[in-house]
Amino acid sequence: MSSDSKSAKRKGSSKKRKTLEEVYKDDPDLLEFSKTNLLEPGWAGELAPYELAYIKTQLMKSPRLRKRWGFRPSAKRISEKRIREVARNGL
Repeated sequence: MSSDSKSAKRKGSSKKRKTLEEVYKDDPDLLEFSKTNLLEPGWAGELAPYELAYIKTQLMKSPRLRKRWGFRPSAKRISEKRIREVARNGL
């Protein structure tokens, strides 16, 4: 495979991921419900990519939320595997 086709393949695969806001743009009440409940350990079950991205963003912003999810408040890196585990099973 030539380097041109490799770079074209990479460019084609860089789809923009949906955000929580984009998914629920037609239902603001459901958006608020989801934003609140997704941050509750054990509530979400299996996460869609946009849900995982939302939770990870919120965890990175809030030391208190990181602690509630079982991470050290000072944690700089947060494993997506661990986020999925806590979202599915709780603590």
